[in-house]
Amino acid sequence: MDENPHNNTADQTVEILNDEQFEDMRDLLEEDFADLIQVYLTDSQQRIHSLRIAQQQNDNTNGFEIAHALKGASANLGTTQLMRLSSQLQERCREQRISEQAALIEDIAAALQRAEQTIKQRMEQ
Repeated sequence: MDENPHNNTADQTVEILNDEQFEDMRDLLEEDFADLIQVYLTDSQQRIHSLRIAQQQNDNTNGFEIAHALKGASANLGTTQLMRLSSQLQERCREQRISEQAALIEDIAAALQRAEQTIKQRMEQ
């Protein structure tokens, strides 16, 4: 993984999950929270798949909309690393540069895996 120029030391220290935001949402939704988590994870996987297609098709408009939706869902749940990376992709799409963003999209996919792992650990507590 060290060969990936997007994986620098600063990225390693970024918060994966904002505990306060996560717990606030859990308290708010109570018994519906587990369903929200499942929908979020499923939808996020689909969005990443769609981002890969948008990147291959150089579709900046669709890429922007998908990144925006992923950023918003991630903000609601407190998955800060995903939110930050999605925001970066949104900016690249605004600059009409999605075709160059395959590595960033893979960073988003990896961040989702880390978030899912962290969320599952938190749900067991």
